[in-house]
Amino acid sequence: MDRRAFLRFGVLGVGIPLLGACGQDDDAAAPAPTATPGDSLQDIAPDAAKGLQLLDAQPELIVGSSRYSFGLLDPDGSPLTDADVVVHAGPDPAAKPVASVPAVWLRGGVEEKAIYVAQIPFPQAGPYYLAAVATTKEGAQLKGGVQVKVATTSPSPLPGQRAISVPTPTTAAPQGADPLCSRKPACSMHGVSLDAALKSGKPTVVTFSAPAFCATETCGPVVDLVEAAKKSAPAGVAFIHVEAYRKQGAELAPALTAWKFATEPWTYFVDGKGVVVERLAGAIGAEEITAALGRL
Repeated sequence: MDRRAFLRFGVLGVGIPLLGACGQDDDAAAPAPTATPGDSLQDIAPDAAKGLQLLDAQPELIVGSSRYSFGLLDPDGSPLTDADVVVHAGPDPAAKPVASVPAVWLRGGVEEKAIYVAQIPFPQAGPYYLAAVATTKEGAQLKGGVQVKVATTSPSPLPGQRAISVPTPTTAAPQGADPLCSRKPACSMHGVSLDAALKSGKPTVVTFSAPAFCATETCGPVVDLVEAAKKSAPAGVAFIHVEAYRKQGAELAPALTAWKFATEPWTYFVDGKGVVVERLAGAIGAEEITAALGRL
């Protein structure tokens, strides 16, 4: 099953190109060791082809500490939720891991998608093999892997860089956007243009997404989560939703072109000086949003 099919499976409950840590139970037992010194990635996950299915849900990975989101299906093809997961990364299956990190299950309205997030330190660009070991609540270990590519940098703004100031459609000035917001009901995040928000000196949260037209059906849940976060956010934080398409899902919005996005959704957190503090690609969790708001 490919990434798009997996995400639809999770969203529909029957099973953009798209897609912090989220909490687990405080009393959960520590996961069992998933590797021993000297193990190669293929030693760690020797049954990767027939066991756990690890499905890449991250639009891009870059050198350094990079957020990696992925879906998990058990050997029967069902979403695997609420598991203890460790991800081991290396340049190829025969190599030893250069990093071994825990992954957490995304929560806050997206639980059924069985999407996990790991923060993986990639020392250099190039191909990588990721071997995942999931320990279920019953104590069974499932293993699988996936090939990914890591780039040197991103074409879109990274944390520490300045956000790109562009006008975006608002209720007062829709700029030809049709629709202004494809969420049903429409969200409340179209009161201010992105360029005006960045000039105001106030922190800004901006999500680029198309709830009704998202290829992987992840945009709707993302906008829902950001809309919910707005209600409890500190006063003075600007919240903006930019519809990804200008014309009924057929014409990419100018703001997405300016930000050089090849996928959606993306959610950015920008401080009062216009500097990116955090960016989250694709499916996100409620606790990731809360943590990013805290850093503003």
